Amino acid sequence: MITMIITKKDWDYILERPGSCFRVKVDFGLKEIDVCVGEEVIVFAGASSISIKEKVKENFCYSIQDNKIEPLAYFSDDTNRFYKLTPTNDWPTLSIGSVPMHKINSPKKDTENKINMLKPYGLVLDTCMGLGYSAILASQNAKVITFEKDENVYNLAKLNPISEELFSSRNIEVKSGDISSAIKEFSENHFDCITHDPPTFKLAPELFTEAFYNELYRVLKEKGRLFHYTPLYKISQGYDFPSKIEKKLKKTGFKILDFSPGSGGIVCKK
Repeated sequence: MITMIITKKDWDYILERPGSCFRVKVDFGLKEIDVCVGEEVIVFAGASSISIKEKVKENFCYSIQDNKIEPLAYFSDDTNRFYKLTPTNDWPTLSIGSVPMHKINSPKKDTENKINMLKPYGLVLDTCMGLGYSAILASQNAKVITFEKDENVYNLAKLNPISEELFSSRNIEVKSGDISSAIKEFSENHFDCITHDPPTFKLAPELFTEAFYNELYRVLKEKGRLFHYTPLYKISQGYDFPSKIEKKLKKTGFKILDFSPGSGGIVCKK
């Protein structure tokens, strides 16, 4: 059976056209299918029939398959965290707990800004895969090795149509593992560029330590570039977290090329 992803915006658009058949975009605009709206059900692609009384909520993405509509969201007993794919104005974002992993207004532009700051080339280490947007954009001009330690994140990426290239591109190698330990397996001067876009400090404090920055420095080639995402941790309390990161990177030996917390990060070189 055909699987497709819709949002409440898509659902409402369909319900506004009772008693008709028409084409509609699903999968965040990547796919177009036939939809027929009856008195009691909506038929998607001539295959899945869904009751028009289904409750479809804002801020959730839904999978339609085998006459079922289900939110792409769940609680993991293993991590004691709630995971969901959250719709935005363009690409969906991953939310862990209540925290989105991208700027919610436009994950697409957010990722493009980060990659444009880095200008990746050669062999790239993407430390934290997430939904794979950074790896996908970096792979247009480079070979990328990306790591993901959380199986729940990996599974949502597999379900996300925007992430499809992550698993099909010859320029991307997806590895399962915790980068804080896996990075020690690489030799010195191994990567031309590194994109370090970790979860929040609260979720992964080990990825903001001098010890980890020393490893990033070790595996990066001379004159290689590093992009480091700068979360505005405790910014409302007057805590300048980006400057703390900048100081640690300088102490490690990096030369700062671009310090733009408002644009999402720091670019430096070895």
